[in-house]
Amino acid sequence: MNTKAIFITGGAGGMGLATGQRFAEAGWRVGLFDLDAAALAAAKAAIGSEAVMTGVLDVTDPDAFSEAVKLFSAWSGDRMDILFNNAGIAPGGLLEEMSVATIRAVIDVNVFGVIHGIRAALPILKRTDNALCISTSSSVATFGHAMRAVYTASKFAVKGLTEALSLELEQYDIRTADVLPGCIDTPMLRTETAKGSGRPFELSMLDRLPKTGAYRLMPASAIADAVWAAYHNSDPIHFYVPEEVGDTDRVKATDIQAARSEIKDFLFRGR
Repeated sequence: MNTKAIFITGGAGGMGLATGQRFAEAGWRVGLFDLDAAALAAAKAAIGSEAVMTGVLDVTDPDAFSEAVKLFSAWSGDRMDILFNNAGIAPGGLLEEMSVATIRAVIDVNVFGVIHGIRAALPILKRTDNALCISTSSSVATFGHAMRAVYTASKFAVKGLTEALSLELEQYDIRTADVLPGCIDTPMLRTETAKGSGRPFELSMLDRLPKTGAYRLMPASAIADAVWAAYHNSDPIHFYVPEEVGDTDRVKATDIQAARSEIKDFLFRGR
């Protein structure tokens, strides 16, 4: 089978679903994997393509991940042109107030979930010409955000893992990249940012977001476009969405205090 195929975790909504839609429209076979079976069914219906498969997957379970890859391989004709490790959780709060269970869950999903996915997919990625392993990092992996210390740590880990594997997997002709989103309009963003305020997202977050720059609100389709670009452009390792997110990385390299000030201004604007 010559049709290209993409495997997406966190595929039932938000950035994962938008990416599935983008690739299905381009004629790819799309595997959507998520914990939420009902949301997966709705996602498949929303894409409306016969070239979509779904599977319930807990990314923290390495055996379950291996089984999901096996099912995908049988369905895709034993090829995986892109592994998109997108599943993630983003609970916030002061580090001292977070429960150990919550901290462990963030690391299990955001870090081990990515590691399990790559390890499970490596055999099929090796068998697929020009395969891409791409993971969702975050703008917090340019400079850490207050009230998101554990989430920040998890996304720095993804960014570091991406850079290391860009060297390690090169011997197998597997390319490695990550996408670093700023503020993306997804159900998770709307839910998490509205929690503490007691107000709807539109009132609690949108009134604080800038209209321009790194932290302007972007549609989930922008992530889909970044994944598409990553497959078709082998040079960059980090894909910033929007591109201005990368400015913090560049500033930090020469002026750490300026980078801190930039992030503090965003986080505490209007408070």
